[in-house]
Amino acid sequence: MAMSRRSFVVGSAVAASAAVAACGTDDSGSGALADVIFSGGPIVTVAGGAPEAEALAVTGGWISAVGAESEVMAHRGPATTMVDLRGRALLPAFVEPHSHPSQIAAALAPPAVDVRPFTVPTGDGVSAKLAEAVRNAQPGESILLYGIDVLLQTGLVLPTVRSLDAAAPANPVVVVANSGHAAYGNTAALVRAGITRDTPNPPGAEFVHGPDGELTGEVREAAAILTLTEPLQASVSGGMPDRLRWAYGQLAAAGYATASEHTGSADSGTLYTAMAADPACPIRIRSYTMGTPELATNAAHVPGPAVGGDALFGVIGMKLWADGSPWQGNIFTTFPYLTNEATARMGLEPHHHGGMNYTPEQITDLSAAFVGQGWQPACHVHGDAAVDVVLDAYEKALAGKSGELRPRLEHCGAMRPDQFARAAELGVTVSFFIEHVYYWGDVLLDELFGPEHGAHWMSAKSALDAGLRISFHNDGTVTPPDPIGNIATAVTRTARGSGRVLAAEQCLSVDAAIKAQTLDAAWQLHLDTEIGSLEPGKYADLVVLSGNPRAVPPESLRALTVEATYLMGRQTFGEPLA
Repeated sequence: MAMSRRSFVVGSAVAASAAVAACGTDDSGSGALADVIFSGGPIVTVAGGAPEAEALAVTGGWISAVGAESEVMAHRGPATTMVDLRGRALLPAFVEPHSHPSQIAAALAPPAVDVRPFTVPTGDGVSAKLAEAVRNAQPGESILLYGIDVLLQTGLVLPTVRSLDAAAPANPVVVVANSGHAAYGNTAALVRAGITRDTPNPPGAEFVHGPDGELTGEVREAAAILTLTEPLQASVSGGMPDRLRWAYGQLAAAGYATASEHTGSADSGTLYTAMAADPACPIRIRSYTMGTPELATNAAHVPGPAVGGDALFGVIGMKLWADGSPWQGNIFTTFPYLTNEATARMGLEPHHHGGMNYTPEQITDLSAAFVGQGWQPACHVHGDAAVDVVLDAYEKALAGKSGELRPRLEHCGAMRPDQFARAAELGVTVSFFIEHVYYWGDVLLDELFGPEHGAHWMSAKSALDAGLRISFHNDGTVTPPDPIGNIATAVTRTARGSGRVLAAEQCLSVDAAIKAQTLDAAWQLHLDTEIGSLEPGKYADLVVLSGNPRAVPPESLRALTVEATYLMGRQTFGEPLA
């Protein structure tokens, strides 16, 4: 007799409970007594028909009971730990469906220099950080600064090879844009990376040349950035396990128990596998390998057996890039960027439209190859013109295939209602970088696209109205890991600077926003039968918040804090609550 996935999960939970509990069985007839029971605050389940409960029991790392306190207490035994929430809220642990923990580790973990606009708000501040790093470095020692943003950092001038040579004549220097789609190196860094004026551009990327044919120091998109930064990463590779532990700690502190890696490689897979073997590992990782033509033509490049929630690392898909970042001016739109001082500062010509990283033919061929191999594709795309290209590619790739792959579109800033409807028809899902609205809302309205297109950036309500399951993410280093902030932005769509609301009709209910950061994000990672909601038979991935997001005013959502995080019943962040 065939057993459904749900039956398997519930059966496994009961078996696990019986194996670990030595204090007998409960009076409900459902198995072993609970290891832990949470009560004394709202239990936000994200489960259909029962949005809140009074208590929750955990046995052997699984949720064994959820419901009325009187019912759950039937699972209490002499060894059960009781956790009084004291009015705090218990939710499913958040799921980060589009992240780059290895990039967080390499770019932000100490001793890296964090110059993102959230920590260094001005161009003068960036210059001071670079000067300080040069003073503290030994001759020949590489220097990496991460996070410049010409739109958010007042007075910032984009680096050139000449300006960086003048600032650091004795050290290789690389400055990475906060978007992650551009980097800037001095002569020493270019030489160390083996980049010359004759080096061919990698697929989907560019070593930028000036009118004289010489390198400007700027490189664009992942393959070129990795070429420039690889020598720097090699100098810290021995410390990567510690740096990745630091990154995991940042994610756990934000309330995440599950995250993803969207620039996976063979090297990162080895590191993630080792991290997963650590009994104290706080994060479950699902990885998307960078899609290359070599992998597309490799007949042996097929997925292995499906990985369950108990596996703390697994490779599940392939990552593609259709276009770039709005902050770099390289997204492919049907409408132009505004022509003004801000876009001139970005180096854009009047009426600029951006473009593609790959040709439509390349996107089509890569999508067809990876879908044919059985991989879930996840394609970075912002501009509405690029969305059409990717949807065309997906439609061809999916012809005659089952609906289990759940192909993904990542970020989706300028995606239109008709495109969401088409995605739903194709069985495609979307993940929004919703915090663009909060951090860059004023930039979108006033400097890049104007009210018509800027206000409707990240139209999450249109996606839900089209019948899509959606998720939210912070994209690794680009903004701090902040699922509570994502929920707040989705509900209010308020720009941080001016307080203006961008397209109020696109605001979500708090329940829809929570679901996008929990159950539906888990669904995109093929983990929804095991995590993402608080139901018996699912893993006890939990987060304790300072208050109930379903009860606080929308304008107060961002003030909620994470008090504790749990992965499969094991506390990974916060002071012990018992």
